[in-house]
Amino acid sequence: MPLLEIAPTKKVVATITLEETTALNVDKYAAFVNANADDVVSQALSYVFSRDKDFQKFLESPDGKKAPACLRIRNQNGTKRGRKPAAKAQHQGA
Repeated sequence: MPLLEIAPTKKVVATITLEETTALNVDKYAAFVNANADDVVSQALSYVFSRDKDFQKFLESPDGKKAPACLRIRNQNGTKRGRKPAAKAQHQGA
């Protein structure tokens, strides 16, 4: 029996990086529950967030209320919000 119940919700596009084994397991879990990988990741994170008592306390704290956005989210019109990617170092050749 799956631990996650996948239900459709409003979505945004966000860029994240996963360890290779985690990405492979996301794909496998998506096949297991007959859902897409995006829904698996979203539901897994919601599951963790809702059960982490220390995180719930953090959300209510002043630090939690003013936590900076660091996830790169793309709005539906294609514009980005959140953290800007780090600038690439300039390499000067000889």
